[in-house]
Amino acid sequence: MITVNVRAVRSLEQDKKSFWVVVVLCSLAFCLLAHMSLIFISFYENHRTMTGDEISVFMEPGTKAEDAKKFLTSQLDKLAPGSEIRLIPPKDILEEDILKLIGKKDKIPDIYVITFPISTPFASIQEMVHVIAEAKDVSVVSANLDWIKKRYSLRQALALGAVAFGIPACALVGLLFVVGIHRLNSFLKHDQALLLMLGANRWQVSGPLVEIACAATLISSAIGSVLYFITTYVSVPLLEDAFEVHLLPSLGVNILICMFLTFVLMVYATVCSYVTAGRTNPLTF
Repeated sequence: MITVNVRAVRSLEQDKKSFWVVVVLCSLAFCLLAHMSLIFISFYENHRTMTGDEISVFMEPGTKAEDAKKFLTSQLDKLAPGSEIRLIPPKDILEEDILKLIGKKDKIPDIYVITFPISTPFASIQEMVHVIAEAKDVSVVSANLDWIKKRYSLRQALALGAVAFGIPACALVGLLFVVGIHRLNSFLKHDQALLLMLGANRWQVSGPLVEIACAATLISSAIGSVLYFITTYVSVPLLEDAFEVHLLPSLGVNILICMFLTFVLMVYATVCSYVTAGRTNPLTF
């Protein structure tokens, strides 16, 4: 009795070239998809842990620290929840010679630095600066709004760029896998049409293609994972050194990326191959 497994092996032996061409294409597609996942994970981690924009608030000399912090906290709760306030001792930012020239320390204004969450809109920061600057106990608010706006625009551009590049890349990977499955199905077409004419069930017709597509996907994932690790651990450390940023997740995260993508692509290949083989028409005389 010729089983589904036997038919799959026999079909592979008839056209090994097409099988390995598909494996090479899908390996490159897997590597591209893994790198896209790395970009999203790295961007998310850096975006999540990145310190937000800051402004400095110089209070009038003699203002009580409790009153100043209470006022700043009340304004932040309204306009920028989640912001952090910290008091900067004068000796941390002023030289000892300047402190001697100023004389008594009670003449030195308290300096507060406010750090906004990374998700705080620029409009809220701008309004916050205006509200605090108008307060009676505030001497000066130091905020480079032009630079803050540029940083905000840059973060938006990076996020949109990652999405704009990621969607076409994922679509391309999906298309490459579909094209590969159709190429594998081409040398099973006659066999499928004959079985349909003889009254075979859906699995008997689609089974060989499903097995071949899953085998190609599994081999492609293994080769693509090797390519991903080689290219990642060679190129990303160079970028980290050049731009002084942390981009490379831990080895465990990279392994999980490859395992998850392998699982997703196996399911995708199974469904696509089952549907592709099922669209075959019975052989007629």
